[in-house]
Amino acid sequence: MRGDYMAPQPIRDIKNGDADLAENIVRENYKDIYKYCYWKVGSSEKAEDITQEVFLRFIKNISCYSERGKPKAYLYTIAKNLCINEYKKCNREVLNCDEIIINSIIGDIFENIVDKITLQKLIGELSKEQQEVILLRFGQGLKLGEIAIITNTTRFTVQYRIKKSLAILKKKLREGGIDYEKRPTGEY
Repeated sequence: MRGDYMAPQPIRDIKNGDADLAENIVRENYKDIYKYCYWKVGSSEKAEDITQEVFLRFIKNISCYSERGKPKAYLYTIAKNLCINEYKKCNREVLNCDEIIINSIIGDIFENIVDKITLQKLIGELSKEQQEVILLRFGQGLKLGEIAIITNTTRFTVQYRIKKSLAILKKKLREGGIDYEKRPTGEY
């Protein structure tokens, strides 16, 4: 039963020193947080370091955790902030969401390399905010409320950005001659 470790009672137990439960949280969420960090920094070594730091900070600051939202969203927030810090440190520009999505879900959606390149280019034309919500929603499968916490916006804003982003992508795909509506069900 994935996610049971992220409920309020287990968090209270961790605050009271339950190391086994803390270890289970790490085990349950490590892969997702690693993938998110990898997509953000583009290096497996740096992603590994950042992912480890995410869980160290989570455990270290668990006593300060206020149970507002799901702890998994808190893990993503820590990861996002550490990735931003990495970019500041390296003085690099953040990877665009287009690269992130191409490396994750788009490979499963499109079989044709031309479609991948087209979609990558189109996603790159979205605003950074739109790219972020597309990654979190479709790349990580997070719920709107979780994305709102991570992006420090309202649920309505997240929903609006996703809807607007998808409308832009559909329009541009249509303009480019790609008929996404004729693809088999479940691919969009």
